[in-house]
Amino acid sequence: MENTKPPSRRQFLKLSGLAGAASLLPASKSVAASSAQAAGPAKNLIFLMVDGLCNGTVGLAHHWKLRHEQTPLNWIQLFERVDFKRAYQETASASSPVTDSAAAASSWGSGQRVNNGSINVNASGQSLKPILSYAKEAGKATGLVTTCRITHATPAGFAANVTDREMEDQIALQYLEREVDVLLGGGARNFKQKQDDGSVIDYLPRFKEKGYDVVTNAAELAASHGQSPLIGLFSKSHIPYAIDRKNDPSLHDLPGLSDMFRKALARLDGQKDGFVLQVEGGRIDHAGHANDPAAILHEFLEFDACIAIALEFIEAHPDTMLIVTTDHGTGGCQLNGAGPLYVDSGSALERIDQFKYSFEWLQDQFRATGRFHSLPLKIALGIDATDEQAAIVQAALDSNAEYLSGALNEAFGKEIKDLTAVGWTSSKHTSECVDFFAFGPGSEAIPPFLKNYELFGIMTSALGLKV
Repeated sequence: MENTKPPSRRQFLKLSGLAGAASLLPASKSVAASSAQAAGPAKNLIFLMVDGLCNGTVGLAHHWKLRHEQTPLNWIQLFERVDFKRAYQETASASSPVTDSAAAASSWGSGQRVNNGSINVNASGQSLKPILSYAKEAGKATGLVTTCRITHATPAGFAANVTDREMEDQIALQYLEREVDVLLGGGARNFKQKQDDGSVIDYLPRFKEKGYDVVTNAAELAASHGQSPLIGLFSKSHIPYAIDRKNDPSLHDLPGLSDMFRKALARLDGQKDGFVLQVEGGRIDHAGHANDPAAILHEFLEFDACIAIALEFIEAHPDTMLIVTTDHGTGGCQLNGAGPLYVDSGSALERIDQFKYSFEWLQDQFRATGRFHSLPLKIALGIDATDEQAAIVQAALDSNAEYLSGALNEAFGKEIKDLTAVGWTSSKHTSECVDFFAFGPGSEAIPPFLKNYELFGIMTSALGLKV
């Protein structure tokens, strides 16, 4: 008689080519951690978020990591932990079912949905007090960490009030006035404000006057110790992509998200009244807009490593509320079926490894001379260009297009998709509901289906903040 008993989980993983998933956190560890959760208000809040993470990007990175490292994503492992509360989060703004990052962060930061483009200012023009201001009033330290400009929409959503997210120099000034204790990311350009008379006000000396340690590279960040406030601005605009920092020697002096996260925790840990820290893997969104498969993969892998850092911290600090989520999807990234019965999808996925640099790195190479060159393309993507493809990119250069990703996709998108089996629905945000994970005091209040603006009340209640 045929054996109809279903295979064990380990057998299933082996049969599926996913045997590496056997390294998932053991249930016993999860149960032990659950029993150690602190009763009463949370002392600390770590808000760990990805900007623009599609469910398809999770699948792409999951299968890549299983094939290359024989272990699942930390993001995936959170589903197996019994001590984490899981939910499905709806991401709309006040003005659209498809949110932008400013409105999404504001919904978390102030508890109201605002129009796309606004940061903690509602449709009536009312400024809404952000969560870091409430935390400050309660004596808690505060911090913002991102791979984007530190004045970008997501970090600003926890700390600032502006009618237009582009008012980044004003956001920088508000950080100074509101004394955010740790600020780590890009965006040095926004800490200088040009005046009507042509003079320039540099905010960094003002930060120094307030006792901030100011750092500008990875070595200075590593050497910075103590409990004084800290601001690190590591690039003029956004911090370059992880794949570029890995492969371009000229970028090796820039810290990664894990470096900044660890330093922020070290700076904030030990504060008598605790802390509130937002950490953003921000450039996943940009890679989604660009439809750049290698950039989005390595950005998410870098973020995923931060989950392990957070888990290590909460094991020693069970009075910490940890949230892991994203604000919306971007680009509709998917690993698609390739070959007969899709048997070529795995080998196609591995070909993403021939890509050594992002589209942004390519853009910088071409703009340095104003001309398309085949050598950077070969170095970055491992492909050659026809005369027709070169002409498409050159036309975008000649027109001074703000981004070259559109031209690169027009010229090489089909070829890249055929190589990697990675496809996209658009270069825009999506309305998809997203994964949400929470741990620690207050997490029991998370409903199975969560609207983004509902989280503010849950977080402030968990922290015992007077709102």
